[in-house]
Amino acid sequence: MRTLPPAHRPLAGALALGPALLDRARASPAAPWLAASLVDGPAVVLGALQRAARVVDLAACAARGVPVVRRATTGTAAFLGGRGVVWTLALPHVAALAPDATARTLLNRNVRGFLKGFARAGAPAHYGGREWIALQHRPAALLGVEAARDGAVLIEVFAGQDAPLAVPAELAAPDERAVDRWLGKAPAALAEVLPARTSLEALAQAVVDAVALRAALPRVDGGEAPELAEGPFQPITAPDDPAPPGAGAAVVARVPIGWIEAAALGGAPARAWLGGDVLTGRWLLEELGRGEAAAPLDAGTAPLEGASLADLRALAQRALSAGAAVRDHRGSGGHGGSS
Repeated sequence: MRTLPPAHRPLAGALALGPALLDRARASPAAPWLAASLVDGPAVVLGALQRAARVVDLAACAARGVPVVRRATTGTAAFLGGRGVVWTLALPHVAALAPDATARTLLNRNVRGFLKGFARAGAPAHYGGREWIALQHRPAALLGVEAARDGAVLIEVFAGQDAPLAVPAELAAPDERAVDRWLGKAPAALAEVLPARTSLEALAQAVVDAVALRAALPRVDGGEAPELAEGPFQPITAPDDPAPPGAGAAVVARVPIGWIEAAALGGAPARAWLGGDVLTGRWLLEELGRGEAAAPLDAGTAPLEGASLADLRALAQRALSAGAAVRDHRGSGGHGGSS
């Protein structure tokens, strides 16, 4: 296992580290990579497939000087109100650290080293499933996942030192405010749940050490940090980002993790953009967006937390049907009938 020591990075650099380490994890010889970045907010960090305007009020964020950025991993949004830490774990395949891990158990197996690290730093940790880790029984760390078609996996863990991770109500869109993401618990800043003597640097290192120790793999210094491409991680201003330009009106559906959303895309064959709060691989949603033309998929194809394949297929079909209706209407000249 290769590790990089915790380092202060701009938030865009910390987010760019994920794809860079994923490339390294795939390289020969394939090996897991782990790093920690100390970052500064404020910022809202959206999941890779969350439509911006469904999650945040972009005007309110701009007025308060809070950039909205997007990470490479799927899942729900994290608010960084001040100092924070981002752990980046890149795996060449789902069982690279935990031999018994599968697509279904990816997070459950790989989060255990993080739990040990938080506990060693003085905050007993618990993972109840899906997207967050509780410290001292309060949500305090958020998970993101990207699972590539070739089997490589990127896991990111976000935690805020000075403010809880929940998007503040004054910055959140109505659909975001409608979801109880924390199951009735009050999210916590790290400063509220860690011993006063524990620095952010010490916590970052404790978690890296614990993940590496639990992996029971030879640990190798990763050497120089990779060159980082920060361009994709700059502030977002388009409300429908990341839906492609020309996508139709979004349709949404409630699922256990929050929301999923879809929009018909132009061109032939008919396709839909699929997004939302789910933890999965982007390629899986792209495939499901092909509707009836999608390749056969099952629950073991890729990690999927927070919604079912049936939920996603149904929403993709709704978007495709809505897109077909719009095309038919335009083709008829917008008239309800003929004489």
